[in-house]
Amino acid sequence: MDFKDFKDGLTSLALLLFFFSLTLLIGSIVLKSYIGLEVQERNFIAILCSINILFSFYYLLNAIRLEKVFKLENKNIIKFGKKIGIMTLIYIPHLFFFTSLFLRNLHNLEIIMIFLIFLMEIMLIGLVFKEVYDLLFLEESQRDFELDANRKKYIEK
Repeated sequence: MDFKDFKDGLTSLALLLFFFSLTLLIGSIVLKSYIGLEVQERNFIAILCSINILFSFYYLLNAIRLEKVFKLENKNIIKFGKKIGIMTLIYIPHLFFFTSLFLRNLHNLEIIMIFLIFLMEIMLIGLVFKEVYDLLFLEESQRDFELDANRKKYIEK
């Protein structure tokens, strides 16, 4: 995958996930009495949104330092791919817990926000796994060629 596309996609998806999760968190707390949330549902949503916010910060920090990592040797880029891939594997069970919110009797506004966050999570996980595949599982010569092309095109200006 192209370096610029990955960086822009990771940044935008992490920011969207952060803002949508923050909106759902604040909306669930502030509008509790208007949308008929029970305490357990509100707490469950608050925990899931807090985890989303933490992971969105993690992905945003990785997007910010991505240019520094791609300036380094190829073995450091591969280590970066392994780290972000493992963190994404840790993030996947959260997605299953988050989808359990669809099975609860929630207000339509909550369902819409949950659906939007679900889409952002799926796209973020897909984007990261595509880049991890390109960094770890492609043939070494093809991977080195793409990394050198990206360095010449975007980093070495």
